[in-house]
Amino acid sequence: MNAIEKAPQGPPVTKTFGGIEMLQQATVLLSSMNPAPYTVSQVSRNTVFVFNAGEEVYELQDPKGQRWVMQTWSQVVDPNLSRADLPKLGERLNLPAGWSYHTRVLTSELRVDTTNREARVLQDDLTNSYSLVTA
Repeated sequence: MNAIEKAPQGPPVTKTFGGIEMLQQATVLLSSMNPAPYTVSQVSRNTVFVFNAGEEVYELQDPKGQRWVMQTWSQVVDPNLSRADLPKLGERLNLPAGWSYHTRVLTSELRVDTTNREARVLQDDLTNSYSLVTA
């Protein structure tokens, strides 16, 4: 991801976590604190995630043909996971039936716009996070 666009949604809301004051940017409603891999969650974040043309992206494709673009990779399960590992990550994932993992270079800018709707996100079995790409 190359940029995040976010218009103010009213006055800033600050929260304190572990003694560090932070701006609240999104609310994630989870069915549990550790949702099962490949389970969709809704996130109210009112943002646009921007992936530039020419960038390599990592995507899941579900059985309906929907694409899910990786927004973050995680080192929770594998502390040594790096960006260099991502092109071949599909070989390590325990994908559900009908799912696939792809790497591609964008020929045009990709914008995941959730300014007017909730984002749909999921994690794989290595806790990497993906956002649903909509037209």
